[in-house]
This record gives sequence, C-alpha cells and structure tokens, in this order.
Amino acid sequence: MSLEAKTCRRMSSCDFQEQIKRTGAYATPGEKPGVVLPSVLATAIFHMLMARIYVIGYLSARRPNFEVERWADFGFRVYRLVEGMGGKIRIDGFERIKEADMPVVWVSNHMSSLETYLLPSLLTTWSRLMVVLKEPLAHYPLFGRVVRAVDPIRLKRENAMDDLRKVMTEGSAGLKNGRSALIFPQGKRMRRFDPESFNSLGAKLAARAGVPVVPLAVCMDFLRVGEWQRDLFASVHIGSTVRISCGEPIPSDLPQGEIQARCRNFICAKLGEWQRESGLVLLEGTERK
Repeated sequence: MSLEAKTCRRMSSCDFQEQIKRTGAYATPGEKPGVVLPSVLATAIFHMLMARIYVIGYLSARRPNFEVERWADFGFRVYRLVEGMGGKIRIDGFERIKEADMPVVWVSNHMSSLETYLLPSLLTTWSRLMVVLKEPLAHYPLFGRVVRAVDPIRLKRENAMDDLRKVMTEGSAGLKNGRSALIFPQGKRMRRFDPESFNSLGAKLAARAGVPVVPLAVCMDFLRVGEWQRDLFASVHIGSTVRISCGEPIPSDLPQGEIQARCRNFICAKLGEWQRESGLVLLEGTERK
C-alpha cells in the first residue's frame, strides 16, 4: 500500500480526499512516539482548541453552501488537531469504493463524538452526505449551527416508529438525490461494541432505496465518552490510535438479515484485530487484557 509521507498538518482537505480516492488509505507517518501528554493536560488542551474550531465552524456555517463547500474543511481541522497533539491516525479499505457505487448507506459503530467530526470529511470524498443525528445536537452552542447547516436527518428519540418513518422518508429522498447516508445503528456512543445493540436501520434504508450498504469499523478511544457528562467531560488519550476501516459494499437485494450479519461481522472482526494489537477492550463480553 503506497502512502504519502505527509501529515494532516501539511495537507488540505482536498489533498486528503485525493489521497483517499487514489490509495484508499491514510496513515500518520512515523512510528516513534513523541512526548505523550498526560490525559488530564491533553484533555484540557484538546477542548480548548476544539472551542476555536467550533467558532470557526460557526462563522463558516453562517455563509451559504457550507455543506458542499466547507464541511470537509471543518472536519479536517479535527484531523489536524489529533495529529498536532501527537495522536496517530490509520485509515484503510476505501479502495473498495468507486464513484459508480454512489450513493450508499454507510453504517458505523459509534464510540465517541470524534466520528461526528472525522467521518464527514472522509466520506464526502465521493458524494454529498446526510448524517442521522439526535435532535439536541442541532441546539448545541456554536456546533449546533454547523449541524443545521449540513441538513442532517434529526431524530428526537422519543418514539421509535416516528424516527424510523423519518429516516425512511428523508433518507430515501436524499439517496434518490445523490446524497449518501451515514447511520450509527447503535443509537448511542459506547466504548465497547455490543453487536446486540447494533440495529438494522441502515439495512432497512438501503433496501428501500435500492443502494449498497458499506460497513465502517472505527476505534475512537482517543476521545472517550465522559463518565458524568458525555461531551463536557470526554477525556483524551493520545496513545490510542484513531482507526477507520472500510468493508466491502453489500448489495441491497440480499436478505436484510444477511446484510446485518455482514455488517456486524466486519465490525467485530476489525475491533477484535485492533483489540489484540492494542490491548484495549473494544468488544463487549471480552476479557480485559
């Protein structure tokens, strides 16, 4: 696999997307770890610098066409921040994605808020994107403006059937108009992946719209969900590599049970592989190392 020896800090979001499209992969160069900040200090610095990114995003989102012209740039600032703090990023498997496959339904496990920032900058490499998000995100200070500007599918999480109908209706319309969909079928962020909580919403939407499903496995232990407040107290762990891996596109004409099983199996296999490499516990029900 040929990877260019560039860090995100030297690339633009366009450079990043061109590399992903050409090679299907990205890796932070250099294997020797630098100075690793203690988690408490790294957390304070990260959130302070994220506040600056929120302000930039807020101002940018007030201008027209944010979703098409500047959303990728917003997310790419977070890639640069992760690497600027000494974190490592590994992305692979996207050579499987071709322009002819678009649009698709991307389904991913959900570990932290990092996915919300990082995945759009990556996935808009091929097509416009709509994300299924919880309604409260649209009302967050500063970041809420960014959420509203990208026209997501906003779920209230009060009535499961209402949410399902909304995803089927708005998602099908968006896919028909050439926007891919990003869904986190777990519903909430979980440090350990529990296959039983991974619902079939992505498979249902893909079947209705007649588009492929593409599973994504992510490890975002770099930013862990806070114990008291999930966002405000999210802690940074620089030694945990950020990983994103893409699986094979799955045809929508397969039985939904098989689509669901393929997605779960890919995510479990990748998380199991990363768990063995890192010593982190990423799969529910596995023993701590």
